[in-house]
Amino acid sequence: MTTTTWGSRCVGALALAVCMTACDNHDTSHNNAAPSTNAAGLTLLAQNWSDEDRQVAWFTSFGSRLMPYAWFLALEQADNRQPFNQAAHMESFGFTMPGASDVNPDNVAIGLTRTPKRDGHEWIGLGCSGCHSGQVNYQGTRIHIDGGAALIDFQGFEQAAIDALSATLDDTEKLQRFTDNLGLSSTDQLAAELTRWTDSLLARQAINRTESDYGYGRLDAFGQIFNAVAVEFLGIEENRRNPNAPVSYPVLWDASHLDLVQWNASAPNAGPGPIVQNATTALAVFGHMDIKNSGNGFGFTSNVEVGNLGAIQDAWYQLTAPQWPESILGTIDQTLATQGRTIYAENCLACHALSDRNDSKRRIKATAVALDVVGTDPAMAENFVHSTAKAGAFAGKKLMFIAGPVIEEESPTILLVAHAAMGALLDKPLSALWQGFLSMHSVADAPVDPQPLYYKARPLSGIWASAPYLHNGSVMSLADMLNPPEQRTREFSVGKVEFDPINVGLSTQVLDPNQVSVFNTELYGNSNAGHRFGTALASADKRALLEYLKTL
Repeated sequence: MTTTTWGSRCVGALALAVCMTACDNHDTSHNNAAPSTNAAGLTLLAQNWSDEDRQVAWFTSFGSRLMPYAWFLALEQADNRQPFNQAAHMESFGFTMPGASDVNPDNVAIGLTRTPKRDGHEWIGLGCSGCHSGQVNYQGTRIHIDGGAALIDFQGFEQAAIDALSATLDDTEKLQRFTDNLGLSSTDQLAAELTRWTDSLLARQAINRTESDYGYGRLDAFGQIFNAVAVEFLGIEENRRNPNAPVSYPVLWDASHLDLVQWNASAPNAGPGPIVQNATTALAVFGHMDIKNSGNGFGFTSNVEVGNLGAIQDAWYQLTAPQWPESILGTIDQTLATQGRTIYAENCLACHALSDRNDSKRRIKATAVALDVVGTDPAMAENFVHSTAKAGAFAGKKLMFIAGPVIEEESPTILLVAHAAMGALLDKPLSALWQGFLSMHSVADAPVDPQPLYYKARPLSGIWASAPYLHNGSVMSLADMLNPPEQRTREFSVGKVEFDPINVGLSTQVLDPNQVSVFNTELYGNSNAGHRFGTALASADKRALLEYLKTL
């Protein structure tokens, strides 16, 4: 059993009382509005979100806890006295600073969220927009892409936060300034708490140690959630797996309308399955769980902000793909694009369905393409399927607590993750039922496959804004995708680079050498092989196809 079952069957037990889908009445009439620029200089595209919608999506917490919010504001960078939250410092990790607002008075980066007061603190952590907000740089214009593939350096950001906390403990003057910034009179109690929290972050980092340098724009999300549950929560060190198969952050427009999500097409979206997926994400991203305790005697206490999950999911359901901004990136050659439409129908449509961004109730079927057919790097899909772990305290329990198969002593790790996610929701059952209802939308049913050795082919709406390409981010542009694999670029920069509107993707022009990483396709998990579809087209047909892809 895999993610496919916990996305549908597990949550079914939670939602026995819920048998209808939420109403879809969001207005999509402003999808064709012209780009606008906010006070921070970000160009915003029309993606069916109002300013209020953006604030909800950018800053609503699902429970991630990097550190107490007040600490984050008071913290200095490790090697100087500048604030950790300084705009230039945060932007160096690929985050986007949106400017202060009523919802975000301290101008933290898009995707950094703040919880209500829990366990003595408000907490800052990563939210959905932290990993799913893209940015396109072109001729001095910064185009913000809601739901896009983030180009953040997750490992670098985590390390910098740990270094800053450690430096505060090691430097008496730094600790005193930190104490003063927090308005406290004594450093002793603060230092003790700071030590405990820093140690917990170091322990988490050690569990996820890997020789794989993710760089900008990638994360082994499954590897990290597998370790969080199987090692950290269950307390079984031998369950640790090397999270060495990083993938690009997938785009989120259309995701809530698909029948299958995740790069390996492992999670069906039918029913209230998304609430379980969101709870899982909350546990994966600086999450915490106590499997020995429950607030109500059922489930497990955790950091998951269950009461926010429905609103988060609904916001992403309304999001639409960004349209090519001709006023910025250049006019589309409509004659050429019309030719490309025919080429797309003949060469791409069988796997990449079309999606109508103006249809608020669109139901989209993804295509699961077997590894031996698509031929792309297999590391992520194989790691998922082959990961097993000792079940420890979960052994002998029913997967869904009151229903489902009994968890065996040695089980697929995804089953343990499913059980933990269900436990987080069942700790707040009434809230979970209501949020599950709010997050439900009508999507197509999808079959369950116990061995998802696939990669998902999704609609290519907004594909122009989601470079680099393939699941592992190994191809720098759409033009390069149409080259045979042996002719594709083997090494390129990812991060703050200039957009290439001709080849549609990343250019070779680095805008800031301190905000890029070099992608080497020769390394494990980084192969740019496979996906030979379209590579045999004539040059003129490739150019027409690229022009059409800009229109999606």
